[in-house]
Amino acid sequence: MKIILLDKVVHLGEIGDVVDVKSGYARNFLIPQKKAMFASKSNLEFVESKKAELAAASADEVTKAQAIADKMAGTAVTILVPVTDEGSLYGSIGTREIAAALVDAGYQVEKSWVQLPDGAIKQVGEFSVTLSVHSEVSVEITVNVASE
Repeated sequence: MKIILLDKVVHLGEIGDVVDVKSGYARNFLIPQKKAMFASKSNLEFVESKKAELAAASADEVTKAQAIADKMAGTAVTILVPVTDEGSLYGSIGTREIAAALVDAGYQVEKSWVQLPDGAIKQVGEFSVTLSVHSEVSVEITVNVASE
């Protein structure tokens, strides 16, 4: 399915690019998120006329995301969890728990920002976690998992 990008999408293209993607990706994610629209002659003309506005809006979003990331740089949160006698966790620490700990620390964080490429945390210790505030902006924080 051919679509026109209304925002920069990682590994896909820039604003105004006409790209071919799977129909489910376009219908279920890109179009509802207002990151793309169907490729037609009228939509192409619309995007070309609004390209400068779209680029300015995208740059504004990146600036806001960078401000959030700068505020959160070097942040460390501690999550207290019950552990067994051997020192292993009952369950695991996932994106929801990390986001909740950051909200409790006073930050406006969405669960979808938390990136755990190796999966949930299943042991006590200190871990470096990446928050993807925007597709172009990410920040590293420290999560300390300790026993109650």
